[in-house]
Amino acid sequence: MDGSYRLRRQTNRWARFAEVGVRLVPVVSADVVVRAEVFGHNGSAVADDAGDSDAEAEAREGAWYALRELPADVRGWRVEITKIVVAPADTGPGDVKFAAAQAVWQALRHVPSRPPFTGEDGNPVFPAEEAPDRGL
Repeated sequence: MDGSYRLRRQTNRWARFAEVGVRLVPVVSADVVVRAEVFGHNGSAVADDAGDSDAEAEAREGAWYALRELPADVRGWRVEITKIVVAPADTGPGDVKFAAAQAVWQALRHVPSRPPFTGEDGNPVFPAEEAPDRGL
């Protein structure tokens, strides 16, 4: 199953942007991987600077966040991050994580009970992280 999500939000202070694509494969034990060509949109096959490394880490965090929010009996998915698009001037902390989580849920057609949201300042808010750890 494939999914993608594009975060586009304009606040009174700045714009927020991130796009993430995922492919989900059923497995026995959940896993998250980033494909080598994830940054192919900018002509490179691998992360080419610290910003891309940060985006990769956020995409992983977002995918794990999404998996933890699934019911325990349906968490057996391997999430392959297939695409990450950022805009250096408009992508802030948490934007790629937000888009990755939404892409996973979009692929599964799942609506989480406590979805992340963008606050008034445009920053992503992840309410499940404030709850006790439920493990995976």
